[in-house]
Amino acid sequence: MEAVNLTWSYDHFKTYLLIFAAESNQVITVEEKDYIESQFDILLIKTVQKEINRDNDFQRIQKIMAYIEQNNLSKTDLDELLQEINAVYQSDGKYDMNEKGVFQFLEKLFKM
Repeated sequence: MEAVNLTWSYDHFKTYLLIFAAESNQVITVEEKDYIESQFDILLIKTVQKEINRDNDFQRIQKIMAYIEQNNLSKTDLDELLQEINAVYQSDGKYDMNEKGVFQFLEKLFKM
């Protein structure tokens, strides 16, 4: 893994992760957007959205892995994050194959 040094707050990380998940099928639905906006400050969301738009998929995964490693997130923390990702996916009533694939990938990534 390439060295990535992040100075993110936990909310910044969580926002990044949920937007990453919501974009996994190339479309953020109104319901997914509303769910994320109900969880975080709109300014933080806009800041993270700009960052995520600049990053490619490899960089996104690197940042997620680096934050988890640098902050020693526990199994409980990671399980809670997976539940929140699932809530984003369920918010629009559709859970498509791309979302399921990314969710399974994140489950494996979080167990490393």
